[in-house]
Amino acid sequence: MPESLRSSGGSQGLLLKTFLNGLSLVVTLSLVLFTYERAVIPIYASVPTRLYLPHFALLALAIPHFQPFKHLRRLLQWKWFVAGLALALAPNAMYWVAIWTARWKDPYLGPVVLHAVVLLPLVSAIANCTVSHKDVPKPTLSIMNMAVPFASYPIATYLAGILASQPSLFDVSNSQILLILSDLTINYGLVHTDFTRSLAVVPSSKPSKVQKKRVSSSPSLSMPPIWKKFAALACFNLFFFLSFYRILHSPVLPDPLKLPLVLPKPTADGVRIQILSSVQSTTGLIVVGEAMTPPKKDLEAYEKSGAIHSVRYLRAAHSLLGGVWFGPRAMVMTEDDKPLRDSIGVVLGDSIYGTFVLQEAARLVNSTHKAPENALIIGLGAGIAATAFHRHNLNVSIIEIDPAVYNAARKFFGLPDLGPNNVFLEDARGWAARKHDESHKPGTESTLYDIVVHDCFSGGGVPQQLFSVEFLEDLKSVMHPEGVIAVNFAGYVLSEASRLILRTLEKAFGGQCKAFFDAMTSLTEEQLRDDFMNIVFFCSPSPEPLTFRPAYIHDLLGSPLRRQMLGTLHSREIDLSLLREGDKQDKEKGLPDVIIDANNPLGKMQEQKAHHHWELMREVLPDVIWETY
Repeated sequence: MPESLRSSGGSQGLLLKTFLNGLSLVVTLSLVLFTYERAVIPIYASVPTRLYLPHFALLALAIPHFQPFKHLRRLLQWKWFVAGLALALAPNAMYWVAIWTARWKDPYLGPVVLHAVVLLPLVSAIANCTVSHKDVPKPTLSIMNMAVPFASYPIATYLAGILASQPSLFDVSNSQILLILSDLTINYGLVHTDFTRSLAVVPSSKPSKVQKKRVSSSPSLSMPPIWKKFAALACFNLFFFLSFYRILHSPVLPDPLKLPLVLPKPTADGVRIQILSSVQSTTGLIVVGEAMTPPKKDLEAYEKSGAIHSVRYLRAAHSLLGGVWFGPRAMVMTEDDKPLRDSIGVVLGDSIYGTFVLQEAARLVNSTHKAPENALIIGLGAGIAATAFHRHNLNVSIIEIDPAVYNAARKFFGLPDLGPNNVFLEDARGWAARKHDESHKPGTESTLYDIVVHDCFSGGGVPQQLFSVEFLEDLKSVMHPEGVIAVNFAGYVLSEASRLILRTLEKAFGGQCKAFFDAMTSLTEEQLRDDFMNIVFFCSPSPEPLTFRPAYIHDLLGSPLRRQMLGTLHSREIDLSLLREGDKQDKEKGLPDVIIDANNPLGKMQEQKAHHHWELMREVLPDVIWETY
């Protein structure tokens, strides 16, 4: 063969091998990143998990090219088994190392150690399987081998995001994915190493007399049929899954959880957890759990110690969407008041968060001279506000992006049936844009809402696209001209983010806004600047300044919390002039006057406070609640 053709054929073979290596790395890495984030985010939330994850992933991809043993080919024959072992250990490592580091209560150091101990060796072992250290000229080796992983990472990250949104994978556990990858990797190693090659003795074209004599006198050394290879692999697979699957499976609950699960032992401080539901869904892991009521003989001791009990909560990943008291903590104002019940009749008490009751103050606005008839809830949570409006005989519609959240609110938190055309399980941005377009079509009649509650906080931040002027303008098109919108924002009152949201709301709704905090006591200016809390902005397109009537007994629905929150509403009002004092400073920093789609810094601002929100959640609830899912 001419040297030029031989060189051309070798280059084409090298390109093909590089392409196949890259393809296998992309597929495996995307699955690993998908399962890793899905396993870790319930412990660390999304922002702390992802802050340093790309750095460790890229470092892990680079390590195989600089490891000191790359010329020891005998050692490299075991790289498939090393990768398979790393994948097999990953389900337990992801869980146990995550909860171990999370107990340090440090949202920066914890994820760094987790990535170093789990992600770094796992991705390095996988990447090492796609590295070739032989039969390639050194300059070509360096360029092509290094190009494969660094080109693969952004593609794998993109694919991992697509995988996270696939409903077909919601019921497939991380353990199943990782252990199947482990099995496939080890199988590939068995086929391509001396283990299976020893099963087939391929004779040379001209065997020697000694070889002929050995073959004729030793039938057992003759070449076995190909089915023996597959039989050996089948035996390995059967042994692997029968012997090790349960051992290697992560201790997290099955998705979906078909029956309630009670932890066999209480924690050191006596907290006993029951998980009622655990489902992977659109926004992540949706869990309904309870800190159970202690026996009557221990109840007084529990109250004195401050141990949490008799609370039912709804969480999405590492964020509380809501919760209610039950059992001895489900209280009403008088014996004549009828308590709320869940779908099986369990008596439910007040919300554990005052902000959901504070949103109901939209009913108390009396400056618009119109009694509310229709209410729209964007971001359902446990359905506290939606249920209250329904009990006040309003026609309530909801927009909730996650069906699992709606199902949980209906089954476990007493949300009533709102009617066939009042539940929209979709993204609020698309819904509002569609309704805006419909409102401009001649002859089209649509519902105008007197009250809109906008509460989309989750995981330490808000979806920034739901705070832009464009979205709020779309939303205003479905509001009554004298309607009221209540926008919940979790953060610091005297902050750049709060000021930016206020300016945006005033731009969209004409400047008629007021704001209230949900703390149980009055706050100093220092607390408004330094304390993380819920802020509810009330705005209206009406030219009349907003005023609120007093809360009467029928507004309270027999709720002690409503009596406290709505009965003292004016003492919770925030002086908006304190927020506006920072407008000049924001302008000097180059911050926009309002949030628009083309310039929306809210997401970056939210990332800065997500770590503090994680720390706050760890202080509010014991570790066992976050570690049981």
